Amino acid sequence: MSTPTRRKPLLVRNRNFALVWVGQVLSQGGTRIYQIALLWWLLGSLPEDVRGIASGAFLVMGALPPLVLVRHIGRLIDVRPSREVMIRAELVACAVVTVLAVFAWQDAVSPWAVYPVALVLAVCQAFFDPCLLKAMPELVAAEDVERAVGFGTSTQSVANFAGAAFGAVLLATVGFPGAVMINAASYAVAALCLYLARFTPLPASPAPLAVADSAPQQEHKSTWSFLGSMPSVRPLLVCFAAANFFSAPTLLVLPLYTKLVLNSEAGTLAVLEAALWLGLLVGAFSAANIPTAGRTIRFGALCIAAFGFFLAIPSVVADTTVYAAMLALAGLCLGMSNVKFTALFQAAVPNEVKGRFFAALQAAISATFPVAFLAFGAIGDAINPQLLTLAQGAGLLVFAVVLSRIPEPH
Repeated sequence: MSTPTRRKPLLVRNRNFALVWVGQVLSQGGTRIYQIALLWWLLGSLPEDVRGIASGAFLVMGALPPLVLVRHIGRLIDVRPSREVMIRAELVACAVVTVLAVFAWQDAVSPWAVYPVALVLAVCQAFFDPCLLKAMPELVAAEDVERAVGFGTSTQSVANFAGAAFGAVLLATVGFPGAVMINAASYAVAALCLYLARFTPLPASPAPLAVADSAPQQEHKSTWSFLGSMPSVRPLLVCFAAANFFSAPTLLVLPLYTKLVLNSEAGTLAVLEAALWLGLLVGAFSAANIPTAGRTIRFGALCIAAFGFFLAIPSVVADTTVYAAMLALAGLCLGMSNVKFTALFQAAVPNEVKGRFFAALQAAISATFPVAFLAFGAIGDAINPQLLTLAQGAGLLVFAVVLSRIPEPH
């Protein structure tokens, strides 16, 4: 009797996980629509000589909270129920965006007023993301964790694909105020889905990469020391942070490339973003079907090398179709890598410190975001965006080689 049930898709046989996942797709889809509308609005509202750095500064707002609040985030989500933390984050975000929507409908939003709003939303997201990763085993059985991770990491891909696909259309029909209101509504729906879902907290248990000290003792360690107690994990995260210096600015380079190289409008930007997120989506869903035979790090390094190669192609070929195809292939490689590494950590990290670990993971991979966004934004005001794509590709290829030399965790 159990075989037919197991063959059903995870979203069909697990109502609680389905509620959480669908809520997040809607929430992050609304957020992406808002971000596309906002970045395009900023590009049209600010002087030409500061567009790049202003857009970079906006993206920096999203990168700071995971770094500044990492210790508080980890401790809170280790001791508080996962559902409670995530519902509160969604409700706060909903309230803030609703206020912004009211001002937007009255055409009373200054270009600089969106920065504090972005900061508040980033704080909510900084608590939500690691809490969702921690909660995966609370929603699904052990044998479904990797597949759930695939869905979880694909959430952003699904949301951004839909957001990019509909963002330009909505921007042309309901404008910036409508996009903001859609985002507020999506947060409210996500909070309702979380409220209806049921979580099963897990007891503390040993894991292959068990930390040397007990959880209370770990709490008094710095984040760096905490990560150092897990063999091979700390250098792995350092490498991720370095690679993200070159990969994260893709969302900044895309609008600059669209406007300055392709001489196109928001519709082309939506197509390019949709291609990237579609690739990420396919990669995330297919990762669980690709065996790595205990060689996850080398597989991930190969994926990142391919990711960099595909990002660099538009530096020599300035064509919308080629760029869209390369972004789709790049997203495919990155999506597979993300799932494999996240599943590795889910299996390796003890339940009692998963909150701290995923908060530290989020901080580590975001560590270079502020510098990267500002640097690429400032450089983008001075040079052709094609050179930015070349720099991205070259940097990722270098760090893929470094990553491949890190030993597998045991």
